[in-house]
Amino acid sequence: MDDRLNDNVWLRNETARRYKIFTEQTTMYQELSRKMLELADIQPGMRVLDLGCGTGVTTQAVLQALDGRGQVLAVDISDPMLQIARQQVWSEQVVFMQADAAELERLILEPVDRVVCNSVFWQFRHKAQVLPALHAVLADNGRLVFNVPEPYFIFKDIPRSAKVSILFKQLAAERYGVGQQDLRTMRVFLDNYQFELLSTHEFERIRPAEESYLFFQLPVATAWMEPPLDYPTRLALLEEAQQLAEPDQAVRQRWMYLVVAPKKQRPPEKRTSESR
Repeated sequence: MDDRLNDNVWLRNETARRYKIFTEQTTMYQELSRKMLELADIQPGMRVLDLGCGTGVTTQAVLQALDGRGQVLAVDISDPMLQIARQQVWSEQVVFMQADAAELERLILEPVDRVVCNSVFWQFRHKAQVLPALHAVLADNGRLVFNVPEPYFIFKDIPRSAKVSILFKQLAAERYGVGQQDLRTMRVFLDNYQFELLSTHEFERIRPAEESYLFFQLPVATAWMEPPLDYPTRLALLEEAQQLAEPDQAVRQRWMYLVVAPKKQRPPEKRTSESR
């Protein structure tokens, strides 16, 4: 089974099955969700978009924060993921939708108060199309909250470089949101798409060895390898690594949370007799 990155591994049944196991046997997504809801300041009665809802961990957390009033729009591109999410979350307040994030403007006709995007935004390859869609569906006073882990995000401002090789990467991050980003390039990228970065928040947790082992069983966790290895081969290597590794070796895991808001568009200036 060749699941190189241009064959969307997220859409596979095995990815969803493994994710269900991971979320049931670890606490990572629950911890990340708690921090996200704290920063999103979700109140009962709000309309909340859970973008990249996966198997429903964050959806469930949002539902609890709404306390019986409001609505959750849980969107994911993967039907296998959504099938599990529907089994995990039972509520008339939740509407599940299978869709690409760039299509939100066509699907969501009423503004949402909050968008939460847990462990997903940094993986979008088409952020330049996703951000305009989010801008279109967010209320004027709405908020978007997403998170990015190390090493995909550098937790400081990196000045513009004079070297062409580094500048090339910085321009790609600023204009298209691709590759590794830092605080400066992320701020520029968001500004280019009419979003204002309101605040950033670091979150640190400890990942035990067993969690790492379960995480690397996810097909998407090792699909980046180039040249690619098939999934059974990667699992065999993981088993060997598990046997050779020292037991109980935990690692520090750092995430950056970003709270952003759509910039309010200025109304057109009125022409006066003096300006004619």
